[in-house]
Amino acid sequence: MNPNRFDGRVALVTGAARGIGARIAATLAERGATVAGADIADDWTHEPAGAAHSRHRVDVRSAGSCQDLVAEVLDRHGRLDLLVNNAGIVRRGPAATMSERDFTTVLDVNLTGTFRMCQAAYPALRAARGAVVNLGSTNGHIAVLDTVGYCVSKAGVLHLTRVLALEWAADQVRVNAVGPTIVPTDMTTDVRGDAAYLADKLATIPLGRMAEPTDVANAVAYLLSDAAAMVTGQTIFVDGGVTIH
Repeated sequence: MNPNRFDGRVALVTGAARGIGARIAATLAERGATVAGADIADDWTHEPAGAAHSRHRVDVRSAGSCQDLVAEVLDRHGRLDLLVNNAGIVRRGPAATMSERDFTTVLDVNLTGTFRMCQAAYPALRAARGAVVNLGSTNGHIAVLDTVGYCVSKAGVLHLTRVLALEWAADQVRVNAVGPTIVPTDMTTDVRGDAAYLADKLATIPLGRMAEPTDVANAVAYLLSDAAAMVTGQTIFVDGGVTIH
């Protein structure tokens, strides 16, 4: 069997309506997975074509919503092998003036939401000896101005990944993370429109360009695949070298 394919497996991707999540869902479908895409948004820009795949609604701020999502996927597809926690938000501004509500909302979605989804999916993943990939960020490894909630939440995601990998190894459930640098998606439209900001950002990337959604999706697919069967608790930074200096 090709270790890079997912034939016969069911993958759940959160934040799948657009951007990185949509590209991850499409990549997994292209490699044979049956994909259940989930998002809080009702307007989807892309999703895998074909009746085998399914679309769901989830609010990762709610444990009940996460549990209902997993139940829907199991009812529709009969199993759950792969989980990608991609749902995330950002609030920008100086730490000194950021509201507590903005700070805690970002943590609730990005960090606690990832925990809720992992916890809800764990029984099914354990039964399938499955795999999880959490979306981190270079901001979880290095400090970045005016994104305190995002940075802290993504740092938490990276360490949550390590703890879950340790706890779930005995069940043969692998848990890894991918940490992209800036990606041209809706989430970064505001900063990409600032020419000075973008020039400064690109100057920190040794390869000299943004990461594309496909770059991120390929890394996610690798970590979910049998080609990474001995990889757990790790973060792959898809960052053009940002974190090496």
